[in-house]
Amino acid sequence: MEEDADIDLKPIMGLICILIPLLVYAFSFYEIKVQPVAAPRVGAPSGEAGGEEKKPLNLTVLVTSEGFVIKMDASLAVEQGLEPDINIPKKDFRMPDGKVVRDFDFPELYNRLIQVKRKFRNEQTINITADPDMPWSTIARVIDAARVELKEEKYTDLKSYSEASEATDEEGKPKLLFPQVVFAVAE
Repeated sequence: MEEDADIDLKPIMGLICILIPLLVYAFSFYEIKVQPVAAPRVGAPSGEAGGEEKKPLNLTVLVTSEGFVIKMDASLAVEQGLEPDINIPKKDFRMPDGKVVRDFDFPELYNRLIQVKRKFRNEQTINITADPDMPWSTIARVIDAARVELKEEKYTDLKSYSEASEATDEEGKPKLLFPQVVFAVAE
């Protein structure tokens, strides 16, 4: 003869009743940051009816394992006295503990993007493309370098760049460099 044994679920239910509010409380301290970006546009560009079409700068930052390449429309760049293709190789940085680390030259990337912004004040869009195996943390740092203007015009070392604060306008809002970030496909 088989007897049906009743399973006592009270201890498990008690544990779940305590665990769920505890997890909700713990995750309330977890902060999530969102970086808004636009998807690449597909299809022919839409022209304005009756208006003169402005040639796009097509500012692009390519992130490779060797460093950065900034590309833009050659004719517009030369017109403003800029190089159309700017290579920024990785650089050796001395850390506070004395170790030398080879890393992406984010201060120089920022310096070059500021130069472009000073020549093309109305430009809002930057395309970012990277090697497929590039870590997201590197791409996020590129977005940070391209999106907001910092207090100083130029940075020479990683420490001063990393500790820099955002420049603000009269209303206390951050001054934007290239706020419209678009992911592009590497070609």
